[in-house]
Amino acid sequence: MIMWRMAHGSGARGVTIRIFLVVGTPQGLRVVDRAGWTGTCLAFARAGYEGARQRPEVRHTGVYVLIGQDENERTRLYVGEGDDVRVRLDSHHREKDFWTHGYVLTAKDDSLNKAHVRWLEARLLQIAVEAGVTVLDNGTAPQLPYLSEPDQADMEHYLENALTLLPLVGVTQFAILEAPSASPATAVAVAPVEGTTYTLHTVLTEATGRDDPRGFTVLEGALGRREKKVMTAAYERLRESLIEDGTLVEYGAAQLRLTRTYVFDSPSSAASVLAGGSKNGRDEWRDVHGRSLKQNQERATETEAH
Repeated sequence: MIMWRMAHGSGARGVTIRIFLVVGTPQGLRVVDRAGWTGTCLAFARAGYEGARQRPEVRHTGVYVLIGQDENERTRLYVGEGDDVRVRLDSHHREKDFWTHGYVLTAKDDSLNKAHVRWLEARLLQIAVEAGVTVLDNGTAPQLPYLSEPDQADMEHYLENALTLLPLVGVTQFAILEAPSASPATAVAVAPVEGTTYTLHTVLTEATGRDDPRGFTVLEGALGRREKKVMTAAYERLRESLIEDGTLVEYGAAQLRLTRTYVFDSPSSAASVLAGGSKNGRDEWRDVHGRSLKQNQERATETEAH
């Protein structure tokens, strides 16, 4: 069992989170919970689904998240719910090819009901859309179903706890960097990610971004070079997919514009896609003092060593 103690911001209280390795390995089945909370999360790889479907958590009413990659190597995510989650997972195991990892959110005392999990499903999809870093296999996010005011308060509390657990098992697609533009009824309170701001200045390319636990985040409005030079096949596919889905659009005769804040998997993929050719992002992204991301990372480790 691995135990984590977390604090969110200065003055915040610590939180104890337990990760139980069911088969004794970090790649196997994991049950994650939080002290003082009745909720729980079961995390598993698709290769280990046979063992996961024997767990009591999947026989409860709950919501689940499936994650994998699509044909363009972009992260794809599906959110669902069920009275007996295993029934739905069995179906997706047969019929959905993209997913490689699954996560089931339920309650230890099986206290969630159908209305609760339908509401949680809709909220998670809304948050995923707001975060904007993944392709939704669901399509569009549904409207929030009706819940009484007390039940809605309880589910917001459940959701807050769940969003604390998920990043610890690798699910970062629900983390929102900026204060969301949604209405108070649908907004989720997630603190913005702090860190050094970096800029990219190269031929026809002007962009601002920052290193982020999920990857490298480039802010909306970044300009890139429309002409494509030599780049790796993976970066070329990503660039084409971002153009196809409207994340990159033509801007004048020679440039592309980023229409939404986007999290790339690395500084190099961000720099290469925008510049239209292979770039070493750790050298190309520079802070206000002209220091590269690589230099700052090296300085940080040197400071810690002393």
